[in-house]
Amino acid sequence: MKVGMAVKTGKCWSSCIVLIGLVSIVFLPPSLGFVLPKASLIVNEENYVYFGEKCGTLSSSIDSTIPDGNPSLVDQGTSISIRKYKHKGWNLSYLYKPPSPGNEMKAPIVLIHPVGIGLSSWFWEKLMEEYGSQEAGGNPAIYAVDLIGCGLENGSDKWDPEEEGLFFPLSWVQGVETLIQSVVLPECRKGKKDQSNSSGCVVVVQGGIANVGVMLASRNPGSVVSRLIMTSPPIFKDMINPVPQDELERNYNFLRSKIWGSLAFALLETRPIIRIFSNLILFKEECDESWLDKTINGAYVEARTPIQAFNAGLLNHRSFEEELSTLEQPVLVLSGSSDKRNEDRNMYATKMKNCTMRVLDGLNVLPYENARDTVEAIEK
Repeated sequence: MKVGMAVKTGKCWSSCIVLIGLVSIVFLPPSLGFVLPKASLIVNEENYVYFGEKCGTLSSSIDSTIPDGNPSLVDQGTSISIRKYKHKGWNLSYLYKPPSPGNEMKAPIVLIHPVGIGLSSWFWEKLMEEYGSQEAGGNPAIYAVDLIGCGLENGSDKWDPEEEGLFFPLSWVQGVETLIQSVVLPECRKGKKDQSNSSGCVVVVQGGIANVGVMLASRNPGSVVSRLIMTSPPIFKDMINPVPQDELERNYNFLRSKIWGSLAFALLETRPIIRIFSNLILFKEECDESWLDKTINGAYVEARTPIQAFNAGLLNHRSFEEELSTLEQPVLVLSGSSDKRNEDRNMYATKMKNCTMRVLDGLNVLPYENARDTVEAIEK
């Protein structure tokens, strides 16, 4: 779990004690004399941290990507389907909702899910469904990507750091770039006679994965990424103050340990603990059973490696101040009304060129707990 998330008051003390105990299990180094495996953390000359046992190489090439010709429906009552694409040898997946009639020319939306136990592109299903409501007035094409190592329940490849390492956050950014440049924009611009003034896509990113969205927008001009929306991102200072190298290694060693790390995950992946954590930290009100069902469904042992990388702090191994201060695209930051970090996010508006702040009813998972207002904010 990421440290620094707001905790709601008024909950029972027993729940707090359980959660504090679990967080202690995750972050306190073991003191029983077990030797943990050494981390393979490398910061290269371009300041990208590498996570894995075997060092890979950086590449900016975009693979030829072909959507699955026989997508499967997420729900027979919706038009959301699971599609597949390839990126540098990875078989990856994404949820797709076609544009409603009359909205084919609108800028497509690319959704980037948070990383955590059981989380993947399904996080965006409520928002995608809300776009089909009468109040929303129809939807553009919507693509909810599964980051590398996530979405195993959708058919994506698992990620084994002992077989192939990743650069963070670059590798996740490049996976999304492949989808945008090989699928999203070609499909959006199909049939357009004049593509010289074609705008790019709108990128929406949730929670602590915000720096993936920031880097994605920074690397791609407005004709590729036209707007960035961050829902419940970290406070600005956490985006510009890197996690020390020794802390990264300590976190990595613990989370990857076959004894203590495995024990912590086994506890945190249980339905009662997910419920406690969600109700204390993520939701303004109680989480619903669908949230718990989907989280449990995605809590594969093989899906732990992206969570280990994220919770170790690898995405924050360096400052993102330069990208944040120079970003040209319009940025919208959405925060929940019950989130105690709101004031600490105001620096986004003062430090970025074109950033708007907005508060919606909710806490830390606005696209799920308040999909309607989130859709309205995106459309405005």
